[in-house]
Amino acid sequence: MEQITVTFQRQDGGAERTQNILLDAKLVTFREGMQTLLGLPDNPPCRIILERTGQELRDGLIVRDAGIREGDKLVLIPTRIANTTTASSSSGAFSQPQGQFSYSPTQSLVTYTLNLSPLGQNNETFDYSISLAEFHEDNPQQFFNQSNGKEKQKLADALQELLGREVNSREVEWIVGEWCEDIALGYRETPVDIEI
Repeated sequence: MEQITVTFQRQDGGAERTQNILLDAKLVTFREGMQTLLGLPDNPPCRIILERTGQELRDGLIVRDAGIREGDKLVLIPTRIANTTTASSSSGAFSQPQGQFSYSPTQSLVTYTLNLSPLGQNNETFDYSISLAEFHEDNPQQFFNQSNGKEKQKLADALQELLGREVNSREVEWIVGEWCEDIALGYRETPVDIEI
């Protein structure tokens, strides 16, 4: 049976372990044991990030099919899902706590918020947030690029729902560019004015 050597590491860098893994085994086999060995709680299951690519790997994948190579580092990130209520059953991208919209897929990572102010809407501000792993903080554009357009599409869908009109790709690219620039500079919030 063919094996490779990889390093499993906690997201906070508090512990790591180098291990031989079988190329024909499922990731879940190693994730469960590594969570315990690295001092992480058994539940909920940790997410596995391939550090070289920043890609999240699903438990059901076979090691060979996941694109893991000899010497790769796999980062285990504890998952804590936020409890949100959706404002719309069509997209579910926004929730409305206390009259303010927000999006929050997970709270286990650093959260960055886009404060959208539609012009002519009585100074109302709507929030759209993403959570980034540490390795995306210096190059947030990589987060958007690695998702094959899915994250940009989620933002576009949320903007269309908020504004009640079609949002073109140029607008989305401009907003993402402004947001990424602020994230790279260390800002947790980015204000953006947008026309209705």
